[in-house]
Amino acid sequence: FKREVYHKVLAVVFTTLIPVSHRGEAVSCGDLMTRVLFPGFAILSLDGEEACTACACRAALANFPCPRCLVPKDSLDEIMHRFTERTTASMRAIYNRSIEADTKTAAEEILRDNGLHATCVSFMYF
Repeated sequence: FKREVYHKVLAVVFTTLIPVSHRGEAVSCGDLMTRVLFPGFAILSLDGEEACTACACRAALANFPCPRCLVPKDSLDEIMHRFTERTTASMRAIYNRSIEADTKTAAEEILRDNGLHATCVSFMYF
């Protein structure tokens, strides 16, 4: 419930930033230079629990507990191995595939297999 509320509130708060994040906006900076800025969010500045909430990941007990990459939980000790990173596009595709699933059980299985919750992430459109 907390995750759902978190993303619904952020979606409302940041609605005006979505178009600006894609096209940019001219801003007069402190050094009197005008620059085109593209607002975004540094997801890396979050701690583990916050990152999982922000990304709608299943966290520590999931098959893929990392909010940054798709490392299986039984391979967490393999620190020299590079795993596939979670990208906005790939996670959005998985989320959309779950929405299009025939049954709720199938949708939940798609999400669980990829370590996600059935939450529309408000940062997905930036």
